[in-house]
Amino acid sequence: MAATFSAGFEIPELIFVAFQATFAAISCALIVGAFAERIKFSAVLVFCILWFTFSYLPIAHMVWYSEGFLFKAGAIDFAGGTVVHINAGVAALVGAYMVGKRIGYGKEAMAPHNMVMTMMGASMLWVGWFGFNAGSALELSSLTM
Repeated sequence: MAATFSAGFEIPELIFVAFQATFAAISCALIVGAFAERIKFSAVLVFCILWFTFSYLPIAHMVWYSEGFLFKAGAIDFAGGTVVHINAGVAALVGAYMVGKRIGYGKEAMAPHNMVMTMMGASMLWVGWFGFNAGSALELSSLTM
């Protein structure tokens, strides 16, 4: 079994699964950023497993599977705007609301931990997203540019 969009060009299924797993991982990271340092790590792991299973997978199936509801409705989502950003954004908003404000918020200064590391992470994400765009189409074409 292999993934393909163009006739005669195939990507091994395990490589395609690994590529798709990067979307799921970055989605969990985006969500956790909304309530970082306010819940236990074990709770983060449980949340990520449950969210991945009951939210990410159904939306990814609807958007990226050729027989999926939103795919059939004409949704084209190469960079994960629906599956990653909208899905993770809603989960992050709900999670942050459920966890509540940070202790000391508005009463004491909360300076960022390390701006250099923040910039490095943002730069790596920015460069990596170019790979997500072209990789999601399984080819470089006029649709991915």
